[in-house]
Amino acid sequence: MGYFPAGASTVVGTSMGYSLEVFICVVAAMVVLRLEMQRRAGDHYADAGGLGGAIGGCKKILVHCAPEVAGVVACLTLAALLRARGDVNGVDAANEEAWEEIKRQWPLLITADTLLAFQAMLRVVVLLSVVLRSNALMPVPLSDEVASLSLFGSLSRCGLLVVSKVYFLDGPLGGNLPGACELATIPLLVALGGFANIKRCPLIAVAVVCGVGWLAFRHHLSLATEAYADEFFLAAHMFETLSACLYLARSLLIGSEDQSAGTSATGFTHVLMAAQSSLATYYFLRAFDAAPELVGSGLPFEVLQTSVTLQLGMYLGAAVVFAAERIQDHTSASAEVTEWVPPMHARAMVL
Repeated sequence: MGYFPAGASTVVGTSMGYSLEVFICVVAAMVVLRLEMQRRAGDHYADAGGLGGAIGGCKKILVHCAPEVAGVVACLTLAALLRARGDVNGVDAANEEAWEEIKRQWPLLITADTLLAFQAMLRVVVLLSVVLRSNALMPVPLSDEVASLSLFGSLSRCGLLVVSKVYFLDGPLGGNLPGACELATIPLLVALGGFANIKRCPLIAVAVVCGVGWLAFRHHLSLATEAYADEFFLAAHMFETLSACLYLARSLLIGSEDQSAGTSATGFTHVLMAAQSSLATYYFLRAFDAAPELVGSGLPFEVLQTSVTLQLGMYLGAAVVFAAERIQDHTSASAEVTEWVPPMHARAMVL
């Protein structure tokens, strides 16, 4: 963002340690996932080819989700091209030393704000995919109440960027690009039923907005000259947290059978939602250090860290539940086929 936290220098000294921890966690998760799939599927997992069959299934998913994969690749390509331009931010002499320190800490991204900018780009890809693939007969987790809360969050971010330039993101992906992505999410969320749901339940919508506004008033930062700009920032994250909680609830209520028509796309949506949320979680836990002089009221840093962590947990939970249900459904279907197919000698007797 357009400021330089006092404690930003604490990140780089342990960056290699964090990378090693992430690598170890990824390897451990892959091992646990393979063991869990083998345990749930049993002999059917081996008949499907074991790990090779799982890799083949991933290839099929990528083929079915070719538009989504193309969108992610386009975002990565654009990010790489913008990063290749180097540092294009104009920094005054007073902040030049701090800016050089930030670039030294984030040699690949130039600044941690790149994480939030890329999150905004991925959010557009996810919503566009859901809008193009959804229909009235197939409920999706991102529609209705979830879309309404996300719509409030996007409106809060857009209003924030209008009233204050302090929250503009820095770096090669910063500037107007994240704001354009936030603006693009508004019609997509409206298409998913966000505004229609607000019109159906206006009293509930007003109550939620008032509750979030009161919490944002009690807990906000002190970065912008206008206090309401800081409140918009906290309110956006609170709306996104409520949206993530309802996303998990809708995923549990819908179930895998109702989403069978778009299984691959739904699974890819779960993965992308968790991925984009992880970027904000890493930013606020590792690069957004608490500083007493930046506290406007209450506990804004604690609220932000709790919010992004809870969001990531909700999206990961939805992805895990969806994967478990699909594995269970596949195992049950294979067991039924094995049970009802008569043996060879019985069929020979009938013939």
